[in-house]
Amino acid sequence: MLLSLLVYSLTGASLFYLGWHVNKREQQLLLNGGKHLPFYSWEIVLSLLLFACVAGARYHTGYDHAMYLEQYQHLLKTGEFSRTNFEYGFEWISQFFALIKAHYFFYFAFWALLQIGFLYYGLRYHKHLLCWVGLGIMCGTYFLGWMNSMRQGVVVCLFVAILPLINNKKFLPYAAIVIASAFIHKSALLLLPVFLLAFLNIENWKLNRWWMLAIFAIFVLLGAKPFWLDWFTNYQWFLNITGYENYGNINDPNVGGTFRTMSWGPGRLSIFFSNVFMIWFYPELKTHFKDDKLLPLCFVLAYVGMCLSNLVMNTSHFILRPLDYFVLFYLIMAAYLMVYFIKTKKIALAIVFFMLFYTHFIISVYKAVFIPKDVTLPFLYHFFFAPNF
Repeated sequence: MLLSLLVYSLTGASLFYLGWHVNKREQQLLLNGGKHLPFYSWEIVLSLLLFACVAGARYHTGYDHAMYLEQYQHLLKTGEFSRTNFEYGFEWISQFFALIKAHYFFYFAFWALLQIGFLYYGLRYHKHLLCWVGLGIMCGTYFLGWMNSMRQGVVVCLFVAILPLINNKKFLPYAAIVIASAFIHKSALLLLPVFLLAFLNIENWKLNRWWMLAIFAIFVLLGAKPFWLDWFTNYQWFLNITGYENYGNINDPNVGGTFRTMSWGPGRLSIFFSNVFMIWFYPELKTHFKDDKLLPLCFVLAYVGMCLSNLVMNTSHFILRPLDYFVLFYLIMAAYLMVYFIKTKKIALAIVFFMLFYTHFIISVYKAVFIPKDVTLPFLYHFFFAPNF
C-alpha cells in the first residue's frame, strides 16, 4: 500500500513541478518578446522519460499487463504472438523489440512514452495546463486506464495531438492519421465522424449551465437502469470493427439484460461532482480563456463523455471502452479549472475540486488493499524486479 501511494504521489508531484517550471520559463520568455519554448524543452523531456520509466518498471499494474507480458515473452521465445488478432502496427513494433531482445521494461516504457508524448505534444502551446495534467495522470484515474488499455491508450492520447486539425478543418491529414493509428488499435476508426465537430462552430456556442446540467442529469437517470439496451440485438459488428471482439459478445449476460450495478461509492461520486464542477464553471472558463481555441472543443468532447459514460455505466466494460476517447478530456478540463481558480484567487473552490479530482488514487489504493477484488488489485504498483514487495 505504502509503495503504491509513494509511486503515484511522488511521480505526480514530479510531473507537476516539471510542468510548472517549463510554463514559468516560457512565460518569462514571452514577456521579454521571445517565442514559445520548444516541445523538446528539458522539463518536458524529463517528464516523458520519468513517466515512461515508472510505466515500464511496473509489474501486473493494469488489468491487461499480465496478458501483454505473456504475449511479449512468447514473442521473444518463438518469434510470434500466441494471439492472432493484434493489429499489424502493434505487431510490427512488438516484433522489432523482440528482434533486438529488449527487456520488457523497455517494451512497456516505449508504449507509455508514446502515450504521454502525444498528450504533451497536443498541449505544447498550453504549458500552463501541464502541471495539473501531469498530476492528474498519476493521481486521478488515468494511469491505470492507460496501463490497462495500452494500445488504445496510445491512440486516445494521439487524439489530443490532432485536435488542431479539427479546428482548422483539415480533414485529409486528420483522416490519414486516424486510419494509420487504426494499425495500433482499430477503435481509432471511431474518431473519423468526430471531425464533423469542425463544422458546428463550437467556439460561438452560448451554452447555458442549467440546460447542460439538466441534460446531464437525464443521462444519469437513464443509465441507472439501461432498459433501452434490450432494443439492440446485434453488437458483434461493433466489436469486430473496433477491436473489442475479445471483450464481449452478444451472449454476454451484461449485454443480454442482466446488467451490473455500479455503486455510488466515493470513487464514482468524486468523478460525478468533478463533472458538475466542469459544467457549472464552463461559462466562466470560456470568458477567462476567451482567446483559447482548444477549450471549447475540449469541453464539448468532455461533456459527451460525461453524458455517455453515465448512460452506459451499468452495462459492461467493453461498452465503456470506446468512451475513453472522450473521458480523457476530463483531465484537460480539470487543468483548466485549477488554473482558473488559482488565477482568480478562488482558493476554497480550488481546494474542493482538488480533493475531488486529484485524490482518486488514494481511494483506489485503499480499495485494493482493504477490499481486494480482481477489479481493484491491479491498481497496486509493483516493480518488476521486486514483484512481491
